[in-house]
Amino acid sequence: MTENLKLAVVGGDERQAKLCNLLANDGHKVYSFALDKAKLSDSVLRGGDISGLSKKFDCIILPVPVCSDVNRLNTPLSAYQYHIDDLFSLFSAGQTVIAGRVDNELFSKAGRNGIRLYDYLEREDFTVLNSIPTAEGAIEVAMRELDTTLNRKRCLILGFGHIGKLLCHYLRGIGATVTATARKFGDLAWIHAYGYEAIETSRVKDSLSKYDIIFNTIPALILDEDALSHVRGDAFICDLASKPGGVDFNAARQLGLHTVQALSLPGKCAPMSAAAAMRDTIYNILDEWGN
Repeated sequence: MTENLKLAVVGGDERQAKLCNLLANDGHKVYSFALDKAKLSDSVLRGGDISGLSKKFDCIILPVPVCSDVNRLNTPLSAYQYHIDDLFSLFSAGQTVIAGRVDNELFSKAGRNGIRLYDYLEREDFTVLNSIPTAEGAIEVAMRELDTTLNRKRCLILGFGHIGKLLCHYLRGIGATVTATARKFGDLAWIHAYGYEAIETSRVKDSLSKYDIIFNTIPALILDEDALSHVRGDAFICDLASKPGGVDFNAARQLGLHTVQALSLPGKCAPMSAAAAMRDTIYNILDEWGN
């Protein structure tokens, strides 16, 4: 691990606040920006206005996700909002920037200005570790929203990516009956190999009435009005997918269905674990890039 770095942590939720403290504890000089509501250790320096980002930093660390909406930096722990263009205008050519859920437009903007921009979510080491608090948090949400245990509940997990895999594993561990969906034949084979029931995602609509709890991990409109009409009235739906999500919430309300959109669960349920995953990934990136 590279030592004695000068790092800027900008915006984000409790994950970024905890990350400041972890990095400072490792002996780095850490400046925080757009985290004015966060509780930080005395060893973390408050950077003040984001104009301070024009100074040279070994790495600038942005949130996961980097934007809260179109072109706005994600700053839930700040009283101020910042346009992403204003932020990137402060970075110099050659600057190393790490962020989460970076779109093609932002990558292009960085490339035109000679900024080395990396997305956490392009890395297996981060996405696996970040899936743990997401999956555990999803179970916490379900247990909070329901007046029964999850044991023996018939659970459907839409999507068999990192989060879907862990969620299936955890749910079966507490005694739930688990079904998962996937589009690829290889993923469907793995679902069978793990001992879960498997359904091809495009064919799931007709079986939705079988399930007590439905977890969606697919960032596309899977549960539209037609699909939701097949869901039982006493079922619970938890959407874990990033925006725009996979549930038509307006249709769900009209149908009287019990739904929750559970976003950014690592920052809400286990910010320290999520911050540790971010820290380790940052070190891996910097080591690979020779910083």
